Amino acid sequence: MRRFTVFALVAAVLAAVVPLAGEAQPTLAEIKKREKLIVGVKTDFPPFCSVDVAGKNIGFDVDVSHEFARAMLGDPNKIELVSVTSGNRIPYLQSGKIDIITATVTVTEERKKVVEFSDPYFLSGELLLVPKASPINDVKDLNGKKVAIIQGAITDQDIAELAPQATRLKYGKVTEAVLAVKAGHADAFAQDDILILKLAKENADMRAAGKPFYPRPYGIAVRKGDVEFIGWVNAQLKRMRGDGTYDRIWKKHVGEFESQLIKP
Repeated sequence: MRRFTVFALVAAVLAAVVPLAGEAQPTLAEIKKREKLIVGVKTDFPPFCSVDVAGKNIGFDVDVSHEFARAMLGDPNKIELVSVTSGNRIPYLQSGKIDIITATVTVTEERKKVVEFSDPYFLSGELLLVPKASPINDVKDLNGKKVAIIQGAITDQDIAELAPQATRLKYGKVTEAVLAVKAGHADAFAQDDILILKLAKENADMRAAGKPFYPRPYGIAVRKGDVEFIGWVNAQLKRMRGDGTYDRIWKKHVGEFESQLIKP
């Protein structure tokens, strides 16, 4: 009986001081206490998140992130933007390196198991970037070809399904994938439609090929179980739609492609 009592006491103390695995901490309170929102954003995904010639982060996701800082802390500049990739953004979130991911995260059932997603704030299909003279005009034309994809992107699974005989070449950065196509190491680069449309406009020797496939929503992600924080994010997205902020950001960054996009 005495041994049982001691064990029970030790267990109670540990439960009080050691959070359960996967238990979400009060992120909103932590952010307000430190007076800085730490956001994971990409740096090579225009027009959503990239870096200009002055080294400044710019893009749709960047502006949304600043709006969050303004709403939470009263100042859009009380923010730290941390560079992430498709492959490391969720591990960065889970490890506490960032508070939130605003980095073109496609919502999937698999990802829902490890993060909390906001309501959709953008809808994107996938397209192909190919040399102007390329015979590739559809995703099925990729069979027997080499396709550049980004490590950790959902495109990997999609190409495996739609063009199973294609060779998928994985790259860490968008710039590396584009250069692979330009150098002839890959026949096409498969990625989200908004990125491909932007790249095709910026590269006169390239074009967007095919019709968008597998349209899916982008969501903003926070740690699994952090329902208070994701509730706050959804409230801000709703507020931004209502007061015109979302429309201003949309027109600023993707308005030129509006006829080719679906507005969620």
